This record gives sequence, C-alpha cells and structure tokens, in this order.
Amino acid sequence: MQFYFIENNKRPRGRPITTFPITFNNDLKHAPGEKMTLTSQKDLNLIRDIAQNRDEWRTFTAEIRRGAAKAVQSDDPTSERL
Repeated sequence: MQFYFIENNKRPRGRPITTFPITFNNDLKHAPGEKMTLTSQKDLNLIRDIAQNRDEWRTFTAEIRRGAAKAVQSDDPTSERL
C-alpha cells in the first residue's frame, strides 16, 4: 500500500486504472460531516483504526452508504417530479 501514495509526476497513458484505493477514496467523498480521503499513509492508518472496532466500522460504512444514496438521488432527474 505504501507504493500507492508515492507521487510519480508522470501522467499515465490510456484509460485510468480503477483500483480498490481509488474506488474507496471516491466512496469516502460521500461520507457526511468531516470529509475523509485516502491520500496518505496517515489516512490509511486512521481508517484501519476505525476498522478495528466492529461497531464503529458498521456506523462508518452505514454513513458512507447513506451519503452515496443521497448523492445518487440528487443526480436523478426524475426525483424532481415529486
């Protein structure tokens, strides 16, 4: 995981690769309240600490799911018809 955080300064060619850290970082953007990111080893360690406590992890993932659901609803043009 430590190689994921190393800056390369070279722009990769072709289609961007979708990996778990990229997908997880995008999901973290939907978390309500304090915005979390996965951009450093410090962020990864914080998420690992949350994951150590089962109840805290369930609450954390539920908040992300709710935030993602709200984001999808706001992007849905049919939701305005109600």
